[in-house]
Amino acid sequence: MNRTGLIAIIAVGSIIGLTGCGQEKKNKDRTQASEMYGRICRLTKDYIDQLASAEDSLSWASACFEFEDKLDKISFSYPPDTDLLLTEGQNDTIHSLMQEYVRTRDKRIDEILHPVLEQDSVSDVDALSDKIQEAH
Repeated sequence: MNRTGLIAIIAVGSIIGLTGCGQEKKNKDRTQASEMYGRICRLTKDYIDQLASAEDSLSWASACFEFEDKLDKISFSYPPDTDLLLTEGQNDTIHSLMQEYVRTRDKRIDEILHPVLEQDSVSDVDALSDKIQEAH
């Protein structure tokens, strides 16, 4: 084997070796991605529960702002692109939880702003009309 062939084999071997090291580094980063995933899931579940039990628009708005702030803090507490190391299943779970959060958020504010009144608590329109006609 000539000298050029030997150098080529060493170069290819070095590239393959370095690629393997790069994969090992990504696996270490996946640990942080899994940790971030767990924190996001716990936070989202907690705030879904808080929103579902919000008694008024102030507590609802406070929960929404707190959730967004805490979610930002989680995201920024990890190195850039950590979220790119999440598995497809982890991404799907986060997506589902976020959809549930949005549904709960929207449903609860609608319930707060437009409460369903019991039939007994609503004035009987016919009785009111009868009283008005009696007065004339």
